[in-house]
Amino acid sequence: MPRRPAPRPRLRRLALVAVAGLAVLPVAACGDEETVIVTVTVRASTIPGAGGTTGPVTTTAPVSTAPTDAALELRLPAPGSIPDVQRGTDRDLPSAQDLVSALYSSNDPTAATAVQRLTAAGYSDGVIRDQPGEGDEGPRLLRTYIFRLRDSAAAQAEVRASIQEIRSTTSAPIRDVNLPEANGQGLRIDAGNQDIVFVTFSAGRDVYGIQSFAPEGRKVYQAEIVELAGNLYRAWNDTP
Repeated sequence: MPRRPAPRPRLRRLALVAVAGLAVLPVAACGDEETVIVTVTVRASTIPGAGGTTGPVTTTAPVSTAPTDAALELRLPAPGSIPDVQRGTDRDLPSAQDLVSALYSSNDPTAATAVQRLTAAGYSDGVIRDQPGEGDEGPRLLRTYIFRLRDSAAAQAEVRASIQEIRSTTSAPIRDVNLPEANGQGLRIDAGNQDIVFVTFSAGRDVYGIQSFAPEGRKVYQAEIVELAGNLYRAWNDTP
């Protein structure tokens, strides 16, 4: 079977994060506190030690601050909610240049334009988490990131721009991935010897990216990524 064209530099850096559940963590609030109830959906099959393939279990838990006050790292999904990946570590991305350096190859011709676009959009902070694969069933790498822009309009514009950027910089076959419960878009890219899923969406003035890099024949967890996007959007979107 002939190999598909290799992805351009941006796609070589695509990696994923997909988590089927949303962790609720306590957050220390400054001044007055407000209790917010967040609905959490967890698939029993993704919990270590849980048997069978029972459906989602929905619970509620209080967070001791309003969602708009929660630090960015607390808006990331729980690192252990998707199987076949290691826990990974979170890394701060205080500038637009830091974000682009983490996501783009050093020789990517679109990198400088991306820095300018994000700076003009009011980039203020970001966090990224890489989770290497574990075992031989799932992704080679999972990645999730979040960054904050000036307002919700800027965040929505960045979602559209990043999707268009990938479409214009690869010749590999691409299929759309719908996000029915999140304000964003997704792509599935057939890079020949690897399967890539990338989704991005905005929640208020924050932009999320969730990516999956799976070798051919292994699980990319697209359905779990789509579900995760909906969970995160419902928990953290503060735009009416």
